[in-house]
Amino acid sequence: MTRIKRDSIAYLVVIGFCILMLVWGIPNYTPAYPGYGAASYLVPNVAVGIMLFMACLSLVFILIAHYLKKPLPVSESEFPEDLEDGGGFTQVGRVNVRYLLTVMFPSILLVIAIEYVGYLIAAFAFLMLLQYLIGSRRWVQSLILAVILTAVLYVIMRYGFGVPVPGPQLFE
Repeated sequence: MTRIKRDSIAYLVVIGFCILMLVWGIPNYTPAYPGYGAASYLVPNVAVGIMLFMACLSLVFILIAHYLKKPLPVSESEFPEDLEDGGGFTQVGRVNVRYLLTVMFPSILLVIAIEYVGYLIAAFAFLMLLQYLIGSRRWVQSLILAVILTAVLYVIMRYGFGVPVPGPQLFE
């Protein structure tokens, strides 16, 4: 089976799952709207809608490439049977556990810390730690980015969606 067929089947499965969730899963398993803030079905509908859009877009790109008989560039191949010169695997598509844990560990700490110190402090510390772990050593830039992202997400959750942020509150 070629990469185009494999990817086409995978995207069709994702599209089918998204349609199933939008038509049946989310409407049947989302609690009733409590009457304040954002509706409980908003986030799942947006997330599944984005997944559906991206899967459809990827499927369209694959179909266009297939019908135009456009070859897959060797540098972008994940599978050795798709390579034109019979080389080996490229790094595309491989999972590096160390990098995965670099993101997962601070994320777990964020969830735990929110309950004790509140959203603002935990999110700021999370963003600073994550930037350090991914290699950013510009402290002023990291500080500005962490403050701005934390503030923007707080404003969106608190005033845009009208829901309280988790954990103890600094400004109440």
